[in-house]
This record gives sequence, C-alpha cells and structure tokens, in this order.
Amino acid sequence: MLTNLQILLIVGAAILFLVVLYLFFKPLFTRSLMQNPLNSSQSKLFEGELEQGTLEFNDMDASMQEQDLIILNLVSMDKSNFDMNQVLTLLKNLDAKYINGFFSHRDIHGKEIFRIASGIHPGLLESEVKTHVLLLALDLNQVNEPLRAFEKMLDSASSISEKLYASICDASRAPLSKQMIEHLKSKAQEIAYRKSLKNLSE
Repeated sequence: MLTNLQILLIVGAAILFLVVLYLFFKPLFTRSLMQNPLNSSQSKLFEGELEQGTLEFNDMDASMQEQDLIILNLVSMDKSNFDMNQVLTLLKNLDAKYINGFFSHRDIHGKEIFRIASGIHPGLLESEVKTHVLLLALDLNQVNEPLRAFEKMLDSASSISEKLYASICDASRAPLSKQMIEHLKSKAQEIAYRKSLKNLSE
C-alpha cells in the first residue's frame, strides 16, 4: 500500500509533467493561432499584396499623393469575435472619432493620424459586426510627424490589445517583433527626413 509520501511524490511528478508539456506545446499552439491564413478573413484589404489605395486614406483637403501605409492588426488570441460594444466604447474612450463606419484618431488640429477598422471585409465597425481582427492603418505621407504618429498608433494598439486580449501583429498578421518595430520606425524616420528636405527646398 502506498504511503502518504509516495502519493505526494506521484502527484508532484504528474503536475511537473503537465507543466513541462504545457511549456513545450504552448509556442506551437500560439504560432498556429497567429498564423491565421489571410484568405480566411475574406478581407479585400489582404488579397495578395497590400493595395495602397484600398483604404482611401486621405482627408478632403489633402493633396493627391502616393500613400505609404503602415498596417497593424490586433488578432483575438482565441479567434473568438470581439465584444463590439466593448470595442466601440474603448475606441471612443481613446478619443477616436467615428466616421462612416471607421474610427479615426486625429491630432489637435483635426488632421487624421491613423484609422481603425475591422480586418474582416468590408472593414466597418458597427455594433452588429462580428470580427476577431481589428486593423490600424497609418499613412506616413499624410501625417506631419511620421515617427511620432507611428509611436502613437503603436501605443494605442498596445492599450487596445491589453483590454481585448489580442495579439499585435504586422500587416501579414505575424506577431509583431522588436525587429519589425525598429524597421517601421526607420521607415517613418526616412519619410520624415524626406519631408524635411522637401520643406527646406520650398
């Protein structure tokens, strides 16, 4: 007959085994979840290569120019749809302005910095919409301070992801890495530099 000590050792070994299994398989499950096939979303924003003009990302007074978009995705960790009432309330609390089914985050002068939409076609954010992906889009050519605009969008993405239990991903919906963040910052700095040169020449 087993003694109490032997029973404790067996239970402890079983628990340790389960913990090891969890730690071993957790990255596999997470990677499988985050590598959600783009075509499964049926979103026109993600068919083939990203089309710069798809979001019609410009203000009424903005001059016609080529877009240079940075896209971030917030993907539900368990692929379940977000609570849209929670999403809409959260975005309003972040001072995003609701315009024609999208949320627009603007600077103190009313100029659009970045846009928030559903990552599922047609991209509208309404109370009856069902989506497990939120999309944040920034046009570096449109904003006055590209680097600061990107940092603002990244901060907002972090805040939203914490409250919605979502992962921050890049345009291809791969988990956003530190290397990608630095790459996007460099891209924003490069465009800011080009803007400054253009302003000096005018």
